[in-house]
Amino acid sequence: MKRFWVALLAVAMVAGFAMSASAADVKFSGSYYALGASANDWGLSKEDRTTASFFAQRLRVGTQFKIAEGLTLNTQFDALEGRWGQFGRYQNEELTRNAGGAYGNDRNNDSKNISFDRAYVDFAIPYGKFRVGRGPSGNWGTKFADEDIDSDQIVYFGYFGNLTAGFIYEKMYESVADGNLWGTRRSQADGDNDSYHVYGMYKFKGGSAGLKIRHIRSAQTSDANSAFNTTGFGFNQKIWAIQPYAQATFGPVFVEAEFNYFTGKFREWADDVDRDDRNLRGMSAYLHGKVNVGNAYFGALYAYVSGQDPKSATVNFASDGGRVFDQQNLILWGYYSNRWAGTLGTGNGALYGQTGYDYMAMTNAHEVKVYAGFNPTPKWNIQGSVAYAIADHTAPANASTVDYVDHEYGYEADLTASYKIFDNLTYTVGFGYLWAGDYFKGVNNNATVDDTYLLLNKLDLTF
Repeated sequence: MKRFWVALLAVAMVAGFAMSASAADVKFSGSYYALGASANDWGLSKEDRTTASFFAQRLRVGTQFKIAEGLTLNTQFDALEGRWGQFGRYQNEELTRNAGGAYGNDRNNDSKNISFDRAYVDFAIPYGKFRVGRGPSGNWGTKFADEDIDSDQIVYFGYFGNLTAGFIYEKMYESVADGNLWGTRRSQADGDNDSYHVYGMYKFKGGSAGLKIRHIRSAQTSDANSAFNTTGFGFNQKIWAIQPYAQATFGPVFVEAEFNYFTGKFREWADDVDRDDRNLRGMSAYLHGKVNVGNAYFGALYAYVSGQDPKSATVNFASDGGRVFDQQNLILWGYYSNRWAGTLGTGNGALYGQTGYDYMAMTNAHEVKVYAGFNPTPKWNIQGSVAYAIADHTAPANASTVDYVDHEYGYEADLTASYKIFDNLTYTVGFGYLWAGDYFKGVNNNATVDDTYLLLNKLDLTF
């Protein structure tokens, strides 16, 4: 027993010295925000005066472990992401009461507020590096159409002077071929969703330009009984994306542009299904320019995302502008407002944007925006902007034959002021007002549409 304790102590000492020696090889980065907001008449209907006032927050931590020169292990997690007053026991009890069941297996335990999203290895090779694991995905070119999602992937980065070329393989979904049913989801030998990317990017003085080609082959819906399939018939998806971009700075002027074209088979029916295939032909485009003049700046942008033609029975035209595309609107497609206040403009049943648990993507729209700002001191920034947006088509979503009564989303005016308390800590206050258009009437021409405003204050920490 004595030898056991001596050996255990020796192991502990070695581990302690090793941890001390390697502490300098661990780097942390991340962000934290806490915000408070009040959204007035968020449903945009005089008959449904939905108003939301709330606080919310999120902590994000990334860690890089340098194992050896050219070899790193990288991780990322989000923690305590939610509205204040709804964490842990209170949150789970509320969900239990409202949903009629327990929130997961641990019921009232406060263990569901850490989401470990990424773990991957980067290792260098001559003229490049490989990345293997669950890592960042969906970002390319400008910030327009960026997704900032996580995927299981193998990535090759090739560095050849000013040229970077690469290949990405992603396993988006794996169907386990064990012959079992997971609820209503059937496991299949070929029910996977795979994505392949090739890209090239050239850097020059003051900017860069690049092209990416992506192919998605999804068989998740090839089984008519799959939980992903709502048609009752088996089909595959085979999609191609072509994505060029350019960014450049000329003295005080910065310009950038991106174009995305999507084509292929949105629904390629199984051989035993007597239906016409549904094709995909969507696109999106972005143009932005900014000019710095001393302590001031001004700029303008145009963003376009194709919408669905309600008269087309065989082609899907709709696209999206990306989950994390931030044109800095407080209301229209604003990330924080739609994330925490809920989807805008549902009072009359109108569908707006593409929503998910943690994102709001711009869809079916033309948007023009102008903005100007001033930095009175290095710590202060004041910015104002005006945006105008209309729908590309009056059908709200892909494959929809519904025809809304109008195209206009409306005009939005925003005013924000921010102050750097520390170099890494910024406090922002903002006010946004939307003169809502008749798109939000949905299909009811007799519906009434109300305007809305948003008050926001936000604390941002980066490290």
